[in-house]
Amino acid sequence: MKTTLIILLLGVSMSSQAGTLFDQLRAFNPNWSKYRNHVPVENERVFLSDKQVIQTHLGFVLEILKAAETSHLTEEQLAMRGHLTEVLSDYRLQGLFPVNYYCAERIPVFIDEHNTHCAVGYLMRESGFENLAQQISKADNYVWVKDLKDEQVLEWQQLSGFSLEELKLIKGAYDSYLPFALEAPNRIEIPQKPEVIALNFKLKDLKDGEIETGRSKIWIRGEGKEGLLHGRWEQNYSPTLPWIVGFYQQGNREGKWLEYYRGTDQLCRTEHWKNDKLNGIRTRFDREGNVIEEILFENGNAVLKTNYDLGSLLKYVRKPVGENKVWTEVYETCGRMIASGHETIYNPGNLQWFQNIELTALNTMSLASQTYSSTGLSNGNVSNAENATRLFEEPPLVEYIKQGDWVYKIDESNDYLDARYRQNTPILLFSKRFWRFGADLAFKTQSFAGEMNIPEFDSLRVDYKDGDVYAFNGFYHGRRFRMEFEHYTQEELMKAGSSPLILTSDFFGGEQRYYPRSLRSFGYLDRSYHSGSLLKSVGFVNENDEKISKWHYYDEHGELSRIEEFIRPQKKAIALKQGN
Repeated sequence: MKTTLIILLLGVSMSSQAGTLFDQLRAFNPNWSKYRNHVPVENERVFLSDKQVIQTHLGFVLEILKAAETSHLTEEQLAMRGHLTEVLSDYRLQGLFPVNYYCAERIPVFIDEHNTHCAVGYLMRESGFENLAQQISKADNYVWVKDLKDEQVLEWQQLSGFSLEELKLIKGAYDSYLPFALEAPNRIEIPQKPEVIALNFKLKDLKDGEIETGRSKIWIRGEGKEGLLHGRWEQNYSPTLPWIVGFYQQGNREGKWLEYYRGTDQLCRTEHWKNDKLNGIRTRFDREGNVIEEILFENGNAVLKTNYDLGSLLKYVRKPVGENKVWTEVYETCGRMIASGHETIYNPGNLQWFQNIELTALNTMSLASQTYSSTGLSNGNVSNAENATRLFEEPPLVEYIKQGDWVYKIDESNDYLDARYRQNTPILLFSKRFWRFGADLAFKTQSFAGEMNIPEFDSLRVDYKDGDVYAFNGFYHGRRFRMEFEHYTQEELMKAGSSPLILTSDFFGGEQRYYPRSLRSFGYLDRSYHSGSLLKSVGFVNENDEKISKWHYYDEHGELSRIEEFIRPQKKAIALKQGN
């Protein structure tokens, strides 16, 4: 028996499903109404991502800009206009555009929360007016160019060589969800755009064992009032499994939202909304139901983040303290702090500062549109694209790289006293006295193990630069034990034409080995993308900042080149910059 798809639409249709290409461009920027003659006469195009929409829009805009009359411009304006036209072309090809996290409909976003600029904001930045772009973003981040009244904007517009009408055309409004998601062959696996809507499962969407129960089960339901979302929103993964459940009030997200791991009844995360902004604690669970992350939001902004390392019985509490920097404290689950210091945010995926564990569907509903494959499209008809797949290759997650001074307190393992009684090697004792961080510190400061019998430190103070140790201080009985490290710069290594290896050791066996630095990037030796620099020298320093004991020096290939032993303390050489 043939089952029909029942669709009830009380709101407007999706803007991505326009009748012509011109209608699609006008949905992105209403100013296209003035440029109809510049748009080819053709039916709507199939855009599988908002990125494709924006690149098409900018492609036509560039044609208009290059064909415009410019005889009235000064030489300075012509030069700037030519430069910024090339900048805009490069911006289009890069394909890195703002993401609309803020509204279920298309809106302009001047600079998003990842500091990604819209086209006009990017032109400002690349012409030396980044402060103006940030100023506009803070004042009204969702503003059209026509509504910008600041005199500085008009001054920049004159300098740019573009007319105000051209700038109005350049800007656009961004969507959050995949176009044609309702028609995609893997529609059940895609977070759908919330609409006032109710849809049943189709037979072909169900597995054999679910067919009988799937005839009346709702796949998506969006309750509404006078065309606005109002009430419960839910998207189910199967007739028996929920996926995303939340609530709306007069079109705004409100109250508690739930997300489950896809294809399971295991809760993935909960979050709380007030007037369409995150407020309260967002909680993440692992697949066994344990809490692994809590993020405190205030009026839409993340202000505190706690990650739980269940294996080590630790929790990491991070608080943003400035641009690309967080203050981090590490606690035992009993509440005792054992480490603290600053970290910089390594964010190659242009994500939010707190996204350092796998992204969920609610995280990626906007990002996913940039990784949607057009494989299998037949004659441009998405309904026939049975082989199309969404490439769920999420961007690299945020990492935290230690920076500056870090303090470590004693953190003895359960068998420390036994190891001490058995007179194990100093490095083993060190790793057990600071057992949660000792192995990593020993790896980064390996050379001291064979040079001096390690005292039983009361605490450690370690100076980091991009995750690498530059100074190591151990304190015991009022005395200081200090080592300093120098690393090769990338320029020095490139000049030497080396393919550097990382010197590391089997700390418990004493054998030294060399590993390719590239292994660090894949997490075999260390998760930090930035750490793993090649050592240039390492040695001991006394209280007067003088070299003492032995210093080891390594060449550009990681091989030990010489050892210096200082019988008398010697002042360190000061590197002077050569004049021009």
